[in-house]
Amino acid sequence: MTDNVLQTLQQLIQDVIAPDVRELKVRLASHERQTEVRFTALDQKMDVQFAAIDQRFTASGQKMDVQFAAIDQRFGALDQKHDAQFKAIMAAISESKAQAELTSMRVIAALSERVAVLESQRH
Repeated sequence: MTDNVLQTLQQLIQDVIAPDVRELKVRLASHERQTEVRFTALDQKMDVQFAAIDQRFTASGQKMDVQFAAIDQRFGALDQKHDAQFKAIMAAISESKAQAELTSMRVIAALSERVAVLESQRH
């Protein structure tokens, strides 16, 4: 009788439970395939979006490089202008100093002549 009960249970499992387990396996495999397809599509979509973001960063970097180059040119031009102005001021100072020395020399020469005349009149 024990063998009969075991055979009945085995038959019951094969007839009732095994088909349900097979159906669940099929459903699970189908769900896994659908999930894999969804993840693949999501990965592709993310790759496209990351590529677009990368292009934006590259374009922004290039734009900033152009702007920094323009700023650098402006500073270079200002530096040259300031150098030219400094040289002009230094030249004007040198000219003014030379003019002042010339004027002083003329005054001294005129005074020397007067002193010479005064000394010659004293003797």
